Amino acid sequence: MDVGKYITSSQLEILPTGTLSESILLLESAVKELMGAGNEKALSEEFPGFRTNIGVKGAGSSFKTCFEGLEKILEEISQGNRVNLTFLCTFPLEELSGSALLELVEEKGVLVKRKGKWEYLVNTCNLNGHKELEITLLKAKNDAEATNRAKNSFIMNMSHELRTPLNSVIGFSDLLLEGAFGPMNTKQAKYVNNILISGKSLLEIINNLLDISRLEAGEKTLKYEEVDVASLIGEVRMSLLSPASVKKITVELKIDPSVGNVRADITKFRQILYNLVSNAIKFTPAKGKVIISACKKEGVLEVKVSDNGIGLSKESHEKIFMPFTQADSSAARGYGGAGLGLYIVRNFVDLHGGKIWIDSEIGKGSTFTFTLPAE
Repeated sequence: MDVGKYITSSQLEILPTGTLSESILLLESAVKELMGAGNEKALSEEFPGFRTNIGVKGAGSSFKTCFEGLEKILEEISQGNRVNLTFLCTFPLEELSGSALLELVEEKGVLVKRKGKWEYLVNTCNLNGHKELEITLLKAKNDAEATNRAKNSFIMNMSHELRTPLNSVIGFSDLLLEGAFGPMNTKQAKYVNNILISGKSLLEIINNLLDISRLEAGEKTLKYEEVDVASLIGEVRMSLLSPASVKKITVELKIDPSVGNVRADITKFRQILYNLVSNAIKFTPAKGKVIISACKKEGVLEVKVSDNGIGLSKESHEKIFMPFTQADSSAARGYGGAGLGLYIVRNFVDLHGGKIWIDSEIGKGSTFTFTLPAE
């Protein structure tokens, strides 16, 4: 048997769980071939600490000390006093993002028998670039984090800057429609209403961008208070009756009288409801129906938002909760939206310790269900 070729092909690896000196992995197939099938038990008795699939623990930080524990194996497989070996090894680099980074290194060496004892001599070891790679990776990570912080800061600043003039556009449009500055004819009222709808749509996108920036910046605190569930759902429904009426969509409520109050962050709870109901109206055809239901069961508040809209394929059920993503761009693009609302909804539900899921089929509408702790 060609020992050097075998160990190269089977890739005897040093795979540290912590530092290099803590463990060495000898592949089970290598043990069986070197010692013969069934001899793993004898090997573990001969070398305390050795376990098949895990290897010799505490073997030291060099190949030389690693192989001192395997002398008897080498004696059995070698007829001479010199064995050329090539190893593929992995060395750990600094942990940069929660998981160890390993660099593959090829090392060539020779085992020489001197005075009846095997010694491992390193001929070449490709360790160049370890520190340089570590520094490069660390710099890239820091640069990426700095860029992300700058992006979030820019979005938050711009969101505030954009909201101020938009609030004026929306406010004065409302006043014009109410006749505060005198009566308007039908055509004028129609155009002002279009301004109002467009302004509110743009404000919604800006608010969603701001929410995402806050989430990515780590602002994930909740301000808990007692929330009247039925009252909040009714408030959200009223705020969306205008876009629903444009499409002649009916928005029904089915609220169990026992829902009462829950402790939640009312701003985020409102945003969850608003985004779900707004989506349902957006993707429901004219003269359709949206139903908002709520009940308490098994210690949680369960809220459902159902529609008879375009529906979603099962493959899209998880995808739609990703940011800047829509279920099917070709179908959904005609309904508008930036693909932000459901990502925010899932994050806000998760922050409360709740769950959210969807039941939907293409052409059969969708039902979004979320739960919040009720105790």
